[in-house]
Parts: sequence; C-alpha cells; structure tokens
Amino acid sequence: MVSVASPRSGLTFVLLIFGFAVVATGSAAAAPADGSPNATTAGGPSVASTVDRIEGTGALRYEVTVTGLSGYERVKLVVGRDATVVEVEGMTTTRRDGRTWLRRAGDSATASVRIRTTTAAADRPTEGGEYFATDSWVLGRVPLVELRWARAGERVERRRLFADGRTSSSRVTVRNRYALVGDQRSVSVTAADGEIRIVSPEGTQLGPDEDELLSALGDAAARLDVGDRGDDVVLFALGSPARRGGESFPVHDEAWINTDSPLDDPNSVWLHEYVHTRQDFVLATDMRWFREASAEYYAARLAYEQGRIDRAAMEAHFDGAPTTAALTEPGTWDDPTVPYTKGARVLALVDRKIRLSTDGERSLEDVFRRLNEQDGPVTYADFEDAVAAVAGHRMDGWLDRYVDGTAPVASFYPGGPERQGLLAPLVQVVSGAGAAGVFFVLSLFLSGVGSVPLYRYLDRTDPDGGDGRPGEPV
Repeated sequence: MVSVASPRSGLTFVLLIFGFAVVATGSAAAAPADGSPNATTAGGPSVASTVDRIEGTGALRYEVTVTGLSGYERVKLVVGRDATVVEVEGMTTTRRDGRTWLRRAGDSATASVRIRTTTAAADRPTEGGEYFATDSWVLGRVPLVELRWARAGERVERRRLFADGRTSSSRVTVRNRYALVGDQRSVSVTAADGEIRIVSPEGTQLGPDEDELLSALGDAAARLDVGDRGDDVVLFALGSPARRGGESFPVHDEAWINTDSPLDDPNSVWLHEYVHTRQDFVLATDMRWFREASAEYYAARLAYEQGRIDRAAMEAHFDGAPTTAALTEPGTWDDPTVPYTKGARVLALVDRKIRLSTDGERSLEDVFRRLNEQDGPVTYADFEDAVAAVAGHRMDGWLDRYVDGTAPVASFYPGGPERQGLLAPLVQVVSGAGAAGVFFVLSLFLSGVGSVPLYRYLDRTDPDGGDGRPGEPV
C-alpha cells in the first residue's frame, strides 16, 4: 500500500502522479426405461428408439426403428463416428468418411438399426466428452444419428434423432449428448423461463444440501440476465469414478458435475457449469478464452452475490501470478488455465469499467447478452464493438493492451504493486481512462485515497457495491 510520509514526500508523490497523468492523457488520446420405446413423428417417417446397457460392459445399445417408409422416395440414416452400427434390417450399409450411411433397401416399409456406444477412452473421438461406468450405472454418449428423407419430386429434408426425442424415466435419462442408464432420481427447480434438473444415480449423496443447491441454481438463473433462458437444463450429479470438477456442452444445456463439489466456494463447479449452459454463442479462435473466463468470473460473482463467500474470498480467487499470455492467441498460453486466471481478471475489470461508465445501469452481462444474440462466430472485433456499445465509448486501447496484448493484469489486484512497481496500478488505470478519467483519478488521489489499491477503489465506487443485485465440452 502506498503511504505519504512527509510534506516533502507528499509533494513529490503529487508531482509524480501529475507526470504520469500527462503521459496517460496523451496515450489515451492515441489509444426412456430399458426396452420401452421413445416415439416421435416430428417431420418425416415415424421413429421409435430404445436404449439399454449391454450387460457386464460400459457400453450402451441404441435401437432405432423407422416406420411408414412407403410414402417416401428416399430414406437414409447417417450414423456418426462416435458410434458403431452392429445390426441392420431393411437398409443397406456403406462406410464413408468415418460415418455409416444406411439407405432404405428396396420397397421396405420398416427399417431398424442397432448402434453401440462405449465409455472406453480408445473408442472415444477427440473432444467427444468424458463418460463413466460403474456396476450400477453408466453415463454414456448419445450417438449422432441423422434421418434424411424425400418424397418424389421434393427436396431432401433432415432431422437429428435424439435431439428432439429426449427420454426420462426412473432408469434412463437421454439428452442430446449424455445418457444416464441405471436406477436414478431427479429433482428440479423452476428457474426464470425454464427448469433446472439435477439427475443422479440412485444412492448418490450430494455434497451440498439438496434444497440449498436448487435454491442457488434458481437464484443464479434469475440474476444472470444474459439471455438464453428458455431452455431446460440438466445437470448429471456423479460420484466416483467421475473426476473432480465437471464438464459441459453449452449448446445442449447439459453438464455433469462431481457430487463432492462444494457450493459455498468462489470456485463453485455447480455455478461454473451452470453459467456454461447459458452460453449460446459460437466463438472464433481469438475469443476462445471467453468461454471459461466468463464462467469462472460469474461463478465467483454469483457466489458472492448470494452471500456464500465474502468479498475477500472473491478477490483472492481472481488474484494470482501475472502472465504475459495474449488471450486472443491460444498459442501463447503457457498454461491451459490462462482463460480461468487472466481471462477472469480481465472480465472483472471490464465489468467494473462498464459500471462506472454507465452509473451502474449496465454491466458485462449486457455484453454477454449481445454475444449470445449474435449470428455466426463471435470474433475479438465483435467483442470490442459490444463493449463499446454497452459502455457508451470505445475501450479498444485498453482491450488491445490486456486482451489482445501481453500486458499482465495482476497489478490491478491485491499484491500487484509489489510485483509491478509502486505506481503500476495508477499507470495502468489512467492509461486507459481518457482525459476526464485522469482528472477524476487525480482528484481522488489528491483527496487522500491515492493509497488504496485499484481493486479496493473500484469496490467503493462501484454503484452497485456488489450487493443487492436482483457444443464442444468445457
């Protein structure tokens, strides 16, 4: 912490501040149950499916039956690389590009296919998710199966199976990516415009109190005003052999979480994975960092706003050793945790800058919502534009320095001045504040708060005060 020991040293300090302010002003100007069917007729031929476990293995067997084919000129099934076709009736089979293509044979009115998926790592495609098996339950993969059909003289239509025929019973829960087979129980809470459901194998003990957990998730859904609220969310709560932590497929609004994960923690996996389910965007390479950074930041912030952690715990969670990695260039990340550390710190500061610029009327949530609403991949330039639109002014210089550039941000947090130099926090804030911001900072320092680190300063000037605020696997 900076202190003023005497009038002479105080005058020196003021002059130093003024000198840095002049430099900063210039730079700112430049800068279903086993065996029971799940039937659907939503477009095209009728489809029924079942799923069960192959006894004594960690594999799942899906059976798909397609009926009413006589009214169509062409009918095909395409099975993805993540599954093996083991038996076929009424269709011919061809392998191409790792996929299995099944075509209606002759004039058959009915066709069926049996497909096998497994939890074995060797049979799992890269980035295809993590799956687990015990003697009593299996969390397995839902295969990619697409039905294509066309009537005479009409264009080919297609529909992904299992994507719209979700199944749930006391023995089977099938979503888009995960299928849990085995005795199980489910609890849920109505949240915002949808439902959050926790599904766990029978006998599984949740780490947090069940009612408290549901309340926390429902509250998070209400607080996190970033769009993408209408879909139901399913969280699979698993014990051993699931590793610590969790995994999400945001585009499908589903995740699995280790039951030992605490709730009252700045690193709450429950809240982190829930935030992932609210991410409806597709990210370009230079914005890949935002997925984990935003989940990490909002998990801690939500825990704080719910009174589960104090301010010091949240600050300590965001603090850490500085890194010169450029967030927009994954090749510069010397550690895969860079989005969780530097990324989350950057977003914490962007959030505060927006709140200060808008008298607390807007926040990072408004940026998040804009990204969710965008069609096509979100690029870094899109992010800069979204921040500018929400804040009411461009922040490109600051963002280019800390997001697209290699400047570390650790000095914005407690302990930073020792690592970056005595006046590092001041230099960094005024360099991106603009002329008006410089005079504002100067007035605060000259009135006696110049000794407060930036993070503490922002806490006091944050209009909300932090209180009372109403895909690929990750």
